[in-house]
Amino acid sequence: MIELNDVTKIYDGQTVPAVESLDLKINEGETCVFVGPSGCGKSTILRMINRMIEQTSGTITINGEEVRGTDPDHLRMNIGYVIQQIGLLPHRTVAENVAIVPRLHGWDKDKICKRVDELLELMGLIPEETRDKYPAQLSGGQMQRVGVARAMAVDPPVMLMDEPFGAVDPIVRSHLQDEFLRLQTEMRKTICFVTHDINEAIKMGDTIAIFTKGHLVQHGTPQEILSKPKNEFVRDFIGQDRVVKMLTLFQVRSIAKANPCTIHEDELPNIRQKMKEQQARGCFLVDQSEAPCGLIIAEDLERESDASQERLKELAFSRRGAFIDQHLLLSDALSYMLEWDTDYLGVMNGQDLSGVVSMADIRECASRKEGD
Repeated sequence: MIELNDVTKIYDGQTVPAVESLDLKINEGETCVFVGPSGCGKSTILRMINRMIEQTSGTITINGEEVRGTDPDHLRMNIGYVIQQIGLLPHRTVAENVAIVPRLHGWDKDKICKRVDELLELMGLIPEETRDKYPAQLSGGQMQRVGVARAMAVDPPVMLMDEPFGAVDPIVRSHLQDEFLRLQTEMRKTICFVTHDINEAIKMGDTIAIFTKGHLVQHGTPQEILSKPKNEFVRDFIGQDRVVKMLTLFQVRSIAKANPCTIHEDELPNIRQKMKEQQARGCFLVDQSEAPCGLIIAEDLERESDASQERLKELAFSRRGAFIDQHLLLSDALSYMLEWDTDYLGVMNGQDLSGVVSMADIRECASRKEGD
């Protein structure tokens, strides 16, 4: 656990504090994302935690031990630190960069080599192809992965990450975020993560701390921040689409309804009766193996009251993509609905049609979460 009590930092020659009277607690195994405009004190807080700079006043403790009572070098050897600029030593190979801290800890050569390969594989890099390269021979995404691997080398309980994915393109960035979230479910490290991107904060954080001008404005879970912004600054920083952002917090399966209305091709002439009996506004066409292959909505039937069986098949096939994996987000479901011009989506559990989600369900969920 990391705890900051009444922490203030005033740089020499300055009168306005970079950080002022900060009280913040980050629980063990939690990722707390610091977010706010440039110059609000986010990176300064990280540097105070690992004593790259000293606070002017207040106390910072890690697992009950005050950092100023610990030798700075020993403290930093047990904290993983990742920065946007990555900071790999250009004259050393990838393996040598990752091995820096294990060597300081006195690990033997075999143990270091094994750990280097283990971490490279964990980061999605092939050790045989990567370990002997120099940083200049890597892509930006690869260098970022090596930077994270170096920070994790001795399996530190605490990690400080200062805009770790900010220097790569959006596609690589999203992939790195996903990989790190996957790793964190296994590692459960205590992480302070700095970003200026509220969308990244919502995605990565168990909690979010929003700062401005050296002050902590609001600290809470992503859902709390989005549903109950504390003031106008937080509301503006989140953006006008905060309800849409809230949809990124929930998977489709969280609101999907079971037992969707389905129909086989030879039953199409009776589709109106079947939908009426099941009080359904959407009906999924399935083949003989029960695999879904399309969707017909009530509006189709109202618009084409005398549609033939062939025409009904055409209508169903026109929405052959109106299906979504149950693990995807409600924001993805909303996008699918707009793409396929429907208020209904079939929810897939692997290859099986397991449920249905509607625009009304999404709207109700957003309203309910915002009101909680």
